[in-house]
This record gives sequence, structure tokens and C-alpha cells, in this order.
Amino acid sequence: MSDQRRQLYLCDPQLGPDSDLARAAAARGFVLTHFAAGDQLLKALAEPLVSEPALIVLDTDSETDWAELVRQLKARLADVPLVLVSGRATVRGAVQALQLGAADYLAKPVVVADLLQRLEQSHERRQLLAENRSLRAELRRRFEPDRIVCQSEGFARALTLARKVAASDASVLILGESGVGKELIASTIHHASPRCERNFLSINCAALTETLLESQLFGYVKGAFTGATSNQRGLVEAAEGGTLFLDEIGDISAGLQARLLRVLQEREYLPVGATRIQNADVRFLAATNRDLEAAVADGSFREDLYYRLNVVTLQVPPLRERRDDIVPLTSFFLERYGMSADQRFSPKVIELLQQYAWPGNVRELENVVEMACILAEGGTIELEHLPVRISQAQPAVFALPQGEMTLEQVERLYIEQVYRQTGFHKVNTARILDVSRKTLDRKLKLFAIGREPA
Repeated sequence: MSDQRRQLYLCDPQLGPDSDLARAAAARGFVLTHFAAGDQLLKALAEPLVSEPALIVLDTDSETDWAELVRQLKARLADVPLVLVSGRATVRGAVQALQLGAADYLAKPVVVADLLQRLEQSHERRQLLAENRSLRAELRRRFEPDRIVCQSEGFARALTLARKVAASDASVLILGESGVGKELIASTIHHASPRCERNFLSINCAALTETLLESQLFGYVKGAFTGATSNQRGLVEAAEGGTLFLDEIGDISAGLQARLLRVLQEREYLPVGATRIQNADVRFLAATNRDLEAAVADGSFREDLYYRLNVVTLQVPPLRERRDDIVPLTSFFLERYGMSADQRFSPKVIELLQQYAWPGNVRELENVVEMACILAEGGTIELEHLPVRISQAQPAVFALPQGEMTLEQVERLYIEQVYRQTGFHKVNTARILDVSRKTLDRKLKLFAIGREPA
């Protein structure tokens, strides 16, 4: 069977195998199949092994009911462009042809160059569509349950909830520290949702200024500001029918919060400098490492926007709380970045990686593995190939001075010493003390402990 994307079907008595069009198409690598009438074409298409063509050219003059023929062809080959040609071309005929789904309606005599251009464009479009389907299928496979590295109960719960909410159009607020995999969760929601065939786009709201972020989200029109030399669509428009992931949503300004609330509530927005409102069919997913409830309490984040975003809350645990994932993730990144097929981590390195607090979470682990693979030059990865902060990590030592002390004084001294020994790193300090980050912040404030404790 010939390559379906190189097929040209001609249903026109005047454009037979010896026509200029047939010879020109053959010279460009297309295989011509000629049909004398529409019923022959329909009969051939009824056979299961007939190749799907890149283009069909149909002569309407030779068909008594060409409109019905077009309907049947579009029903069987909805994605194949159909060009109609006629020696009695009329405006009414052109309108009817386009309403029936024809790609073009040409008057005879047909300009061969025009048809060849249409044929090449159709071929390129079908190639892009095939590649797009292949890429989307690969993305869906990548986010299947058995392809995501997860052995810990905490992350498994997050993935389970993500797949449960995927079927709805509800906004989801994904909470967790930087680097824990919030975008992976957002991608999982999108690829398990009915919107999976459309775009999944993301933007880091903390990485852009207010003006630039507004332009990126909503687009702008020509002349909206200096340098706006043409219309530019934003991510909201580009994600039409799909999903838009707003990372670090807690860092957007008050003005943008108001504009985003309008999109969520009214499903409409206004590009920068425009006067015409546009509709938005987009599912919003948002993420932050900030405490948005505290931000609402202090007035830095709108309460109404918070509840619009927070229809479903999904908490992603930090890597230090899902240590069962450390070794599988290490193996996953080793397979990705390893300089040789037999490159391995030494047992001592694996043990140290399991004990480390990972303040940068999965992103930090990935960077460490990539760097270690390069430094080891394809050989076994040892302690010297790790960053100093990991290879020389030591547990905190508590020195209690002589003399009587109250329980409150002992607690203050212990927190102060651990905080100093971790280099004033709050995540590591909280891990060693076995308390939450919020509890640590409260204790530091209570005991007036700063980066240079008194």
C-alpha cells in the first residue's frame, strides 16, 4: 500500500492520467488515482485497504448530485481536503461548496500551479497533524500512572487526587515547596482530562514584571505601547480549549489579580490596548509555595480570587517527607543523564542521598545527579562527585551550657544552635527539629532568633 500522505485522487474526466496535473503531481512524488465518476470513487473508498489521500479533486459538472457526493465524501474522509472544480462556477455554487466542507472551489480551466500548491499545502498539513498526534500520544503515555516515578504514599495520594479532579473543569490550587513537582501534577491533570488534545501551557508568574506578565497572559494589540508593532495573542488565547498553568500565583500584583478574577468569573478578558472583549475557554491550574491564607489575611492576595482558584486544593509533599522516592528518582535521572550504560552510584552515595534533607526537592536532586554523572565521566559516582553541601553534611550538635535553665531557655538555645549550624536554612532546621516550617517561623519570632541570633 502506498504512503497515504502522497496520494492524489482525481475524479474528473478531463483530468486523467495523461493530464498536465497528473504529470506534474507525479514529478513531485505523488501517486495519482483516477476515477471516471463519483460512484466509482465511493465504491473504492468502501474497501478497507484503500489509502487515504492527501487531496481529492472533484469535477462537479459531471455529477448529477455533486452536493450529496460531497456530503458522503466528507462523512468518510472528514480530514481530507476536497477541491471542487467547475466550468459553470457561480457564487452560489462556491458558497454551497464551502458550507458542505470543501476546501476550495475553482473555475475551469484549472490552473495546474494552483492545484499543485494546494496539494503541497495539504501534504504538509497532514504531516504536521500526524506528528502532532504522535507527540500528543507520547505525552499521554508519559503521564500514565505506571510511568511516573512514585513509591511514597504522600506523592501517590497527590497523584490519585489529581486524576480524580481531571475529569472536571474545576480550578485546582497546587501547594508545595519549590521543586517538589507541582508542574508534573498540573500536567497529569491536563493529560487525564477531556482537554488533553488541546494545549497545556504554563507560565512562571514570579519571573516576569507586572507589565510583561499582563502582556504574556492576555496579549496586546498593535500600538498598545512602544514597541507593539503588531497584534500579539496571549497565553489565554493560545490555551483555548486547553489548560493554562499559573505557577507561583501568589506573586502576582493586585492589578493582575483583579484581571485574572474577571477571566475566572466571567470567562472573558481584554487584551492590552484593546476595546473588544474576548471569550476564554480555558481551564486554570495554579500553584504556589506561599501561604495564601496568610496572604489573604494580610491583604496582599484577594480573598475572592483565592476561593476562585481554590475549588480543589492539592498538597504536594516535599522530598524529605517522601524518602521512598529518592532512590527511584535517582535511578530515573541516572538513566537520563548517565554518561555510560553501566554508570552507577556507590552504596555510600546512595546512603547519603537518602539522608540528605533536599531543601530544593526533586529539582535539586535532578541537578545533583546530572552534575555527578558529568564529573564521574561515566564511571562509578563517589562522594567526591557530589556537591560539598551534601558530601559534608553533618547532623546538628547540641551543646548545653552548665547551670540551671528553664525548659523555655533550653528550647530557645536548641533552636538557635540548630539554626546556626544549618547556615540559617529554615527547611533543614525544621527537618532536624521535626517541626513544620510554620511552627519554626513562629518559634523564631517568639524567641527573637534572626540570622544573627543574639
